[in-house]
Amino acid sequence: MTATVPPRPRIAVMGAGAVGGYIGARLFAEGEDVTLVDGWAEHVAAVARSGLAITGARPEEDETVRVPILSEDRLADLGPIDVAIVAVKSWDTRRVAELLRPRLAPGGFVVSAQNGLNEPVITEVVGGDRVVGLIAARIGVELDGAGRILRRVSRGSPGIPVFRIGEPDGRTTPRLEALRALVAKVDSVTVTGNLTGERWSKLAANAMRNGLSAATGLSIDAMDRDPLLRRFGIRLAGEAVLIGERLGLRLEGIGGTPAALFARAAEGDRAVLARVEEALLASAVSGKAAGQRPSMGQDILKGRRTEVEEIYGPVLARAEDTGIDAWANRRVRDAVRRIESGAARPDPAFFQLDPFGDTTTEGHD
Repeated sequence: MTATVPPRPRIAVMGAGAVGGYIGARLFAEGEDVTLVDGWAEHVAAVARSGLAITGARPEEDETVRVPILSEDRLADLGPIDVAIVAVKSWDTRRVAELLRPRLAPGGFVVSAQNGLNEPVITEVVGGDRVVGLIAARIGVELDGAGRILRRVSRGSPGIPVFRIGEPDGRTTPRLEALRALVAKVDSVTVTGNLTGERWSKLAANAMRNGLSAATGLSIDAMDRDPLLRRFGIRLAGEAVLIGERLGLRLEGIGGTPAALFARAAEGDRAVLARVEEALLASAVSGKAAGQRPSMGQDILKGRRTEVEEIYGPVLARAEDTGIDAWANRRVRDAVRRIESGAARPDPAFFQLDPFGDTTTEGHD
C-alpha cells in the first residue's frame, strides 16, 4: 500500500544536471525542503559557493537559487528521505538506487525523472511499491557549465504539459496527487494512468532526436530544417511507434503530433508523411527553441558517456520480438557507438539518404 507524503517532505534530487538541477532549484525557490546531490565535484563546489544560476528563455525567468547541494559521499548527512528524484543518466540508475535504498524514510519513494525505461530497475532495488515515474516532455534545459543551467523554452509551455507523472500500475494514489502539487511548482504537470504508454512514447521521441543530434552534431531545429534529416527523424520515431503498437501499448503524442501519424508515415503513407513534415518544419522556423540540443547531443559535445544503449537498446530488442525492421534506429545506434569509441566524428553525412525510399537496399544495413 502506498504511503502518503508528509506536509513538507524531505526531497533529495539525485543528479543535479540540467533536469534534476532545474527541478530541485525551482522547488527550493518555492519553499520546499530540497537538497541536490551530485557526483561532479566542480559543479557541487560552484553551486555551494554561488548558487545555481538559471538563464531562462525570457529575462524575467533568470534567477540564481541558493539551493543546498551535497556530494554523493555525504548523502547520509540528509537523514531519512521522503521523496528521492532520480535524474542521473540511465546507465547509472542501479548504482544510485543502491545508494538510496538504505536512506529512504519508511514511507519514502523514488521518482524516476530520466530518459529510458528505468522504473523496473529501481523497483528491483528499492521494492515494487516505492517507485513513481516522471516524464519531462518539453523542458529544453542544458547544463551550461558548473553551476549554470540554460532553459531555452519558457515556463508553462503551451499545448502540452511539461511534466507527466504516474504510478507504474496506473493507479491514482494520494502520493501521486501530492507529487503533482509539488511538480506544479516547477512547471505544468498532468497525472497519467498510462505510464507505460507514456514512457514508450517518450522513448520514441528520444529515438527521433537524441541519437540523430549526437551523430550529426546538429540542434533540433537544424535537423528539422534539413529535408533528409527531418525525414530520418520521422522514420526513427515511426519505427518505435510501430513497435509500441505491436506491443499493444496506448501511445501518446510526440511533440504535440499524434504518435500514430509517425507510424503511418513509416508504413509509406505519403500524405501523412507530408503532414508530419509540415508540423516539424513549422516548429523549426518559429525559432522558439533555436539551438536546442537533446541530452545525447549535449553529451557528445562535452565528451561524456551517452545513453545510446538505454534509448536504442529497448527499441531494437523489441523490434526483434515484434518483427519490425528498425533499420534506422540501428543505423543511429551504430553511428553513435562509433563516435563514442573515437572511430568517427559527428557528421550529417551519416544520414544522406531518403529513409522513405527502398528500405531493402544495402545502405540501410
